[in-house]
Formats: sequence, structure tokens, C-alpha cells
Amino acid sequence: MNRLSPIVLGLCLLIGASPLWPQELSGRPILDIQFEGLEALTPETMLFYLELEEGQVYNAEALNDKIHALWGRGLVDDISVEGKQLDDGVRLLITIKERPTLRSVNYKGLKKIERNDITDRIAKDRIRVREGDPLNMGELFRLKAAIEDLYAEKGFRLAEAQFAIERVSVTDCTVDFSIDEGDKVRIEDVDFEGNTVFRDLRLRVAMKNTQKSNFITKILKKDVYNTAKFEEDLDKLRALYRKAGYKNVVIGDPQVDLRAKKPSAETVKEQKRRMFITVPIEEGDRWKLGEITIEGNERFSDELLLRVMKKPKGGWLRSSVIDEGVETITEVYSNSGHLFVQVDTELVERENQVADLIIRIDEGEQYRIGRIEILGNTRTKDKVIRREMGIQEGYVLNTGLLKNSLLRIGQLEFFKVDEEDPVAFDFNDEEKTVDLTLNGEEGERTELLFGGGFSEIDGFFGQLQFRTRNFLGRGETVAVSLQAGSRQSIFDVSYFVPWFLDKPQNAGIQAFRRSLDYSQLSNQNVFQESSGIVLTYGRNLSLFRTLTFAYTFADTDERRTAFSLSGDLIEQEFKRTISSLRVSFAKDKRDSRLQPTSGVRYGAAAEIAGGALGGDTDFYRIIPFFTKYLPVTKTGLRTVAAFNLRLGWVEPYSGQVLLFNDRFYLGGENSIRGFEFRSIWVRDEDGNTVTDPSGFPLGGERSFQMNLEYILVVGGPFRVVLFQDTGKVFLGEQDFSTRNFSATAGVEFQVNVPMLGAPLRFIYSNNLRPFPDDRFQTFQFSIGPSF
Repeated sequence: MNRLSPIVLGLCLLIGASPLWPQELSGRPILDIQFEGLEALTPETMLFYLELEEGQVYNAEALNDKIHALWGRGLVDDISVEGKQLDDGVRLLITIKERPTLRSVNYKGLKKIERNDITDRIAKDRIRVREGDPLNMGELFRLKAAIEDLYAEKGFRLAEAQFAIERVSVTDCTVDFSIDEGDKVRIEDVDFEGNTVFRDLRLRVAMKNTQKSNFITKILKKDVYNTAKFEEDLDKLRALYRKAGYKNVVIGDPQVDLRAKKPSAETVKEQKRRMFITVPIEEGDRWKLGEITIEGNERFSDELLLRVMKKPKGGWLRSSVIDEGVETITEVYSNSGHLFVQVDTELVERENQVADLIIRIDEGEQYRIGRIEILGNTRTKDKVIRREMGIQEGYVLNTGLLKNSLLRIGQLEFFKVDEEDPVAFDFNDEEKTVDLTLNGEEGERTELLFGGGFSEIDGFFGQLQFRTRNFLGRGETVAVSLQAGSRQSIFDVSYFVPWFLDKPQNAGIQAFRRSLDYSQLSNQNVFQESSGIVLTYGRNLSLFRTLTFAYTFADTDERRTAFSLSGDLIEQEFKRTISSLRVSFAKDKRDSRLQPTSGVRYGAAAEIAGGALGGDTDFYRIIPFFTKYLPVTKTGLRTVAAFNLRLGWVEPYSGQVLLFNDRFYLGGENSIRGFEFRSIWVRDEDGNTVTDPSGFPLGGERSFQMNLEYILVVGGPFRVVLFQDTGKVFLGEQDFSTRNFSATAGVEFQVNVPMLGAPLRFIYSNNLRPFPDDRFQTFQFSIGPSF
């Protein structure tokens, strides 16, 4: 088999670009056409491309154009024409050297990247190297550069790709790429020149993707030079200066220097080359923001639009203020149906480093909603989805309300909106309307659970549970639960209607019978049995705000036994009737109730028991709460920061005292992780447990709970959660202070199980502020959300 080097084949292409033939024969008729060198191509094909036929007049210039066009198709490497006079005509002898067909491309030495990575890059960059096509040298060199770029993006800047072409037949060839990956080049240092406004450390912090190599940056893969990410970091430097008023800052071309830590080593890999980057900066002058004028606005007044423009701190020309103002103005228009509004800005410089801002607005047309269609709801009725939307047919399209509507529908859980293409828009430019098509699919609506297990509160248990969140496709919830365990037994049946009488109000009823028997301390046992009914009624104040009233009537039997400090057995029993009314307000904009990644939930609940409501238990209770989920990174490994705050206040009235279960206790997988359920109680200034007259640990009249989480969304149903929990309960006469707080930190692994309708949680905790009598568990298992 013959083997052609890229250089030789390239010369063939060059020679083929300049075919020679006699022009003195032009004007004579062509009497005969012969071809030599054809293998895969046929004479008929060549005659078609060259537009030749016997009998036509020979035109050398026209043939020259057709040969160049043929060569441009990539079918031939060389072509020559020889003309001979024959009687009163011409005989043409056309010699062809066909371009070989590429039969396969092979790669040797791939370790750090995969063949699929190369295939994806070929498609992305539209590199024309495909099996079955004619060989194209220019495209092979493009592929070579693309492979080396792939390695450079992963930090292997010394990687080299070479290729060789091998003839496997007269018409076919293969291409073999061999890759020398070299060693990964890590960043040793990032330095700056010319900066006086910001220190080097502040600039390095801004460059999040290009950082000096250390243990943490190696794990996060931030210590490897990537051209695209480095350009993003340079943009962040420019933004940092422009946010401070340096609008003319110039970030120069970086100086990149590769140095070997062991230059005398034999191989490149052993030399351990490192990269030193120097970024030159010309900061320029700091500018003030002058007058702001608006042009082109008809729908809204200057006064209204100027009101959304924040005043920059210190009066400096801060790019962030301008960008936020433009974004807000755009939202004002898009929320009023002007979907194609254009907002442009111009800075006009004045003396003394002052620049005036001109905002030019092209409002575009206003669009109303034509039709709204819903696709994918095979079980859920249309009205169940439509009633959660804040937009209606015939009204001006408000994009803000549309986004909130999609979020609200996503909170239903039983109907999932398509994340890639949630809404399709069909514009009618003549009538200035837009039809909306909501794309989604049915989610899990019915949970049937039969099994058993172990949890901190329940101990070992067996369980049978049925719940449907979309009963008969009407969005109603029906649930029945039976559970028998070593600590807790439950019978519970409930029915909830989210849109009672097809109005923005909800109603529900729940009947229950529960018994709880758990070890509170090694020398204390508590048993509680209760049965009753709960009636709820709520109003939807807006898409995300609700006001709920819940009336509870329950009979409870509480028994406690413990050994006093003197060794005597203490027994207490309380039988009582609780009649209470609970009023709660909540706003919930989380993207999911079970595993949220963004949004906020806050509100408060106020409860009164006894008095005019009857029963023999009288108290007031107030519980405010606030939870926030904030996405930290949205690409690569998604991460989320979460904050939860829950407070509590309870007081008796009518001369009564608070009983054990009326007071606040913390501890457990839903409050302060690591501590046993309700094992954080009141402590005095010295950290000692405060007990009631009978010797039982006393619960608080006030409660404080704070949870911090850093969530790593690993993928699919899996999450890793780093957490830190803090809390305490105390009496009304005690001052709120940081003393005697309980604090834990740890990590938990979550797996969302659709059949359970909740995530499985495996928790590892460390007690940061231990007390001698703490009831602490390093490992815990639970089912359900964190808070």
C-alpha cells in the first residue's frame, strides 16, 4: 500500500489548481473526448461537470472555468487537458487524478478526552471530515487544530495531534491521528500590572475561573487555563472597574509564560511545566453620571421611567446601575405587552469627567393574548391548570405574570412543565395577538406505599399509605395512612380541595388517631395518645400568597414516668381537650416543595386555644418563619445556598400553665440535626438543664432555630447537602443571648424517591457545642424535606 504524506498531497492540490491546455485550438469543433485515470468517476460524470460533448465548439476559457469549479467540489486532486488537431476539429485527452475517498478516521493516544468529544466538536465547528466523502486536506488541518483546542481547554496545552494518510486501495484511504497528550499545565500565579484602584487580591477574586493552583482549586478545576473561561474572567475585570465608574478601562492582552519546575528532567511530563499569567491594566479616569434623558417613549412618561433608575452610590458612573435600569425598563414594557421593545443607551462625555446618559426606546407593538392551549395533560382537567395562571385570553400579555404562572403550575407537582420548551408563541402581526401553547406532562399523582423501616421518631415501623394529589384529575388530595411502630402508631384520613366551589379558596378535613411512645432520656418515658379532627379553610390572596384558618378539636391523654434525683419513681398523667384556631399567612415562591433550588417562603402562624373556643387548654402561640433558596452556580455542578429561620412564642392565659406538649422543644432531622427528637430544652446561664417541679426537662416559651445549607445537585435524584444548624429554647423571663445555643454541622445525602413522594435522607452530624447531658446521634435516617 502507498502512503502519502500531508505535504505531498498538498502539492498535488496546488498543481491541480493550475491546469494547462492549448488555447490556440479554440473555435474548432470537438470531434473526440478521451479520459485517462478514472477509477470511481465515470466518463459521463466528467462530461456532465465539464459540460462537454462531441460536436460542440471548443472554448478554452469556458473549459478553464469548469475545471476550476470541478476542482472546488473536492472530487479531484489533479486534472490536465491535452488538445490535438484532428482534421478540421479537436481531440481532447483529459487526464484525471481522483481525490481518494475517506473510509475511516482513527485516533491513537486518547486518554483525557473521548472520541465522542471529538465528534461533538466536528459537528459544532462544522468540520467536513466524514467517512465516505472525498479527502480534504484543509479540513484535516482544521480537525487537528480542534483536537489540540479540546486538550487546551482541559489544561493540556502541550498536547500535539499529528495525522498520516494511508492508501488502502486505488480510490480509498484512511487517516490515522496520533495524539501526544503531554502533561496538564496548571496555573502557578496570576499577577497584574498597572492596577492602583483595586488590590491584586480583589482582582484575583473576580477571576473565578482562572486561579492559582492549590488543593481547593484543583478539586474545583479552577487552576487550569481555558481560553474561553479566561476571556470571561477578563470581562469580569472590566465589569468590576466599570461598576466603580472607570468606563474607559483597558484590559490588555495577557502575558503567558510557561516555566518548568524541573527543567533538567528528561521528559516534558517530568519537567512539570507551570503557567505564569500577567494581566496589564490601564484604569483610566473615574467618571461621574450627569443628566439622564429618555427618548422614544410614548406608553410611559419620563417621570415613571426615571423613577426605576437607581441613583448610583457617590454619583459615580456605575455600569451596574445603568444595566439594572435598562433591564427594569425592558421589564416594564414587556409586562405591558411590548414584547419586542428595544432599549439602547449612549454616553455623552462632558468636561471634568462627567457623562450624560441618553436612553433611547423603540417600544414596538403591544400584543394581547389570543388563545391559550395546554398540551400533555392526559389526566388533569384543563381548568385545574388554567386556574393557577395569572393570565387570561384577550388580556395584554404580561411576561412577568406568565413566568409566575409557570412557577405556580410547577408547584402543583402532579403536572410538570417542560423545562426546555415550556411555552410556544405563535404571533399574529396583523391582529397584534399571540397564541400560547403550554407544554408539559403528567407527573406522579398517586403514592401507594406498603413497607416498613426505621426512623428517629417512629423507631421500627410498618406502614400502609395511599395518597393521590390529583383525585379524578381535579387537583384534589385524598390520603389514608396506617402505621404501627415501636414508638408511634398513626391512623390518618384527609381530604383537601384547593379550589373550593371553583373559587380561589381551599377547604379540607382531617381525622386522626395517634399514639407516641418514645424515650426522652435514659430515665424518662413519655406516652401520648390523641384523636381528633381538623377543619381548614383558606383564601388564595394571589398566585403565591395564602391565608388559612384551621380549627382543631382533639382529646389527648399524656403520661410521663421518670426517676427523680432521689431515685423515686415519678408518674404524671394529663387528660385534656384542646380546641384551637390557627390563622396562618404564607407566601411560597419556591420552584419545588420537596427539593427546591430557588425561591422564597415566608409567613407566620398565630394560634389561640381555649377561651370562647371551649376545651380546657388555654394558650396563645405565634410562629413566624422565613426560608430562602439561592442558586450559586447554574452550569456544571449546580449548587444552591439555603437559609431557614423559625421563631416561636407561646404564653398561657386564664391562670393556666403550659403542659409538656404545649412548649417548644428542638432536636430532630427537621430542626437541629444530630440531636434526638425534642431533646433540646431550657438551660440556665450555666448550661444546666431546667426542670419542672416534677423533675422533667422543661420546654421553652420561646424558640429560635436557624439552618444553613449548601446543596450540591449531583444529578438525577441525588443531592449532597452541607449544613450548619443552630437553635435554643428559653423561658420568657430569660434574655435572648448566644449563650447555651446548641449547634451542629455535617453532611447529608439525599435521594428523591417518587414512590415515597419525598427524599430519603442519610445524615451525618457533629455536635459543635456539646453539653454533658446532650442526647446526640452522629448518624440519622429520615424521609422528607429538611425544613
